[in-house]
Amino acid sequence: MTDLSVGTVDPGEGGVGRMKGGERADTRPLLLACLGVFGFGLVWTALFAAGLPAPRVIMWLTVPATSVLAGLTTLRVARTPGLPRAARRFWAHIAVVEVLVLVGASLMTAGTFGQWSSRPLVFVASAVPLLSLALLVVMWALLRLPVGHRSRSEWIRLTLDGATVTAGAALFLWHFVLRPLVQRHTDVPKFLGMLFISLLCLLALVAVMKVVLVGSGPVSSGSLRLLALTILIGVFASAGAPITNQPRWVGLQPISIIVNMLVVSWAAHVQRRRPDEPAPAQEAEARRNRHFSILPYLAVGATALLLAVESFRAGRGGTDIAPVACGVIFITGIVVARQLVALRDNAHLLDSVSRHEQQLQHQATHDALTGLANRTGFAALVGEILAREDCAAVLLIDLDDFKEVNDTLGHAVGDDVLVAVAERLRAAVRASDVVARLGGDEFAVLLRHAPAGDADRAAERMLSLLAPPVQAAGHHLLVHASIGVAPAHPGDDLGTLLRKADIAMYAAKDRGKGSAVEYTPDLAARIQAHAELAADLRDAIGTERLFLRYQPIMNLATGAVFGVETLMRFDHPTRGPVSPAEFIPVAEQSGMIVPLGRWALHETCRQAAAWLQRFGPDSLRSIAVNVAGRQLQDPGFVDDVRAALAASALPAARLLVEVTETAVLNDGQAIATLHELRALGVRIALDDFGTAASSLGLLVTCPVTTLKLDRSFVAEITAGGRPAAVAQAVIAMARTLELQAVAEGIETEAQAEALRRQGYELGQGFLYARPLAAGDLEQLLGESALSYR
Repeated sequence: MTDLSVGTVDPGEGGVGRMKGGERADTRPLLLACLGVFGFGLVWTALFAAGLPAPRVIMWLTVPATSVLAGLTTLRVARTPGLPRAARRFWAHIAVVEVLVLVGASLMTAGTFGQWSSRPLVFVASAVPLLSLALLVVMWALLRLPVGHRSRSEWIRLTLDGATVTAGAALFLWHFVLRPLVQRHTDVPKFLGMLFISLLCLLALVAVMKVVLVGSGPVSSGSLRLLALTILIGVFASAGAPITNQPRWVGLQPISIIVNMLVVSWAAHVQRRRPDEPAPAQEAEARRNRHFSILPYLAVGATALLLAVESFRAGRGGTDIAPVACGVIFITGIVVARQLVALRDNAHLLDSVSRHEQQLQHQATHDALTGLANRTGFAALVGEILAREDCAAVLLIDLDDFKEVNDTLGHAVGDDVLVAVAERLRAAVRASDVVARLGGDEFAVLLRHAPAGDADRAAERMLSLLAPPVQAAGHHLLVHASIGVAPAHPGDDLGTLLRKADIAMYAAKDRGKGSAVEYTPDLAARIQAHAELAADLRDAIGTERLFLRYQPIMNLATGAVFGVETLMRFDHPTRGPVSPAEFIPVAEQSGMIVPLGRWALHETCRQAAAWLQRFGPDSLRSIAVNVAGRQLQDPGFVDDVRAALAASALPAARLLVEVTETAVLNDGQAIATLHELRALGVRIALDDFGTAASSLGLLVTCPVTTLKLDRSFVAEITAGGRPAAVAQAVIAMARTLELQAVAEGIETEAQAEALRRQGYELGQGFLYARPLAAGDLEQLLGESALSYR
């Protein structure tokens, strides 16, 4: 299919038409035409030099022809769609230059050939102002080009590079153009005219060097290098004047002009890249970062070659080489200054790189928040110190309940706490010791010289310094830490020490907040046993080894079953029955309590719904399931409760979630979870009530429906005194707050009677029944159902 789309012309800035439709300004035909004219000029020059008939007028026409072609090329590039405005303006100026060169060069060539006029100097005199104006327009166009930002040092280097090239060009102009005029005692006007043109060439070269070395932004750097080449061609053409002035080689004069026009056309052709086809990013970045140009080195090489040639001629009785030698010395001085500047800059660069490397090294081995060593830096230091020290110790410090600070007060406050802890840990040890933050709220300390007992005393100092409240964003926060101490032994590495310290730290957490424990081999055995027990618990889920027992909650007045508390039991495959006092803490520490609790919740709801369906709604007013603090912190716990109720069709009001006071004390997430459960209709019981430090405060923050009096008060209730008074106060609070009260641990009739006298209606304990299997409990449920009818 033939593409019939045609580009249209849209008036551009200044009335110049620009192509639309995304067409490229194709300059190749014009460039090829210039090349063809150049080839023709070479053939004509060769024929003329050989003495063959070659009309001069034909050679003269090549000059305006190439000027016209070069002007059309630059004008077409200036009209390229989407080309930056500065680039279009630059190429429009170059087109104006080509018009001036067209007229000036044509006059100059006519005067040089000299066969149409008896006064050829008139043509030359008329051409000089036009060519001079062309050079001024070139300089104006170049100087108006925007350049990128450069530092003061870069400007110095680039200025010296430009001075090197300019001085080299000036030396060639003097040696080949001006010096012969002086030696031939040329008249002053002609000498001044040539001097003026030479100065204009040098100024144009300075302008070209400015954009070639510094960069030109929108104009192609390749185009500018080619334009700089035209200045050098002009210099060398002037230097070759003694040859081109000979009648035989007169054709070389227009050839130099044709070559310049050809190079200008080539430069415009290089710029023809469309704006929607930008140079690769790597090329652009290289242009921005380039601090090296070959031009100064070419200038130095050319002047050195000139000196060598003149020295050879002077040795054979030629001309004086003093001017050339002085010029070379001057240029060498510029090069030396350039190298000194480069050496200074390189020294500064090396210093900067060294500082940057040190900064990166510090960032790689130190914590950004606290300034302490991080895990990487700590590992490196420990390895070095253990290789030299006979007795050292590693202490692992973990902040207790730090997650609550982040969750309730925000990470900014948490960061302030971490910074304060870091400062206190630094103050607790010697300057030679190493304090590190391993991540999160976990810190480590390496004691370089710690004989027996020193590490324990250091841990005590840390706990003592951490005891005062931390000021963080207007909050006064108590910080508790658990510390594990691991003395180093021969052959220990960092991994071994951290593992031992970690074992000791978890042992410290088992003891309670704000304590320190030193590692002993039996701790490792205990941790190993706990890990194995956690694995066995995981394997037991869904098998007969993990099961539930049910202890009835009795109506103390009638002896009928009011509710049931569900208790988890575990029958180990090799050890037999394992006490809940052993496997429940292991499950909580390992996180296995979450899946175990999920299973117990679903099984409890299923069993309770089955009993209600079998024995009627009056047979079971409440079924309680124990929930650990770790479960309340699990984001999916409320969904688990909702799913268990839905799967079993158990009314939410029949489910009682029992939590200990310590599980919800100062735990915002746990309190929030309990409020969500209460919104579902689930009732909440505070187990072991009266044993925690802030029991009364929980009655305000926690959505409690039931208080379970701790067995320690029931055990002493018959003796009177404070236990009996506490039990009396609890039932009074429950009545005032319209809460249910349940007494736990009733083992004697006397205890039951004392509780009844105080007003307790519900209780549980071995007096009534031990935890029973589901089948054994069903008999009691049936009897209770009959008693309620």
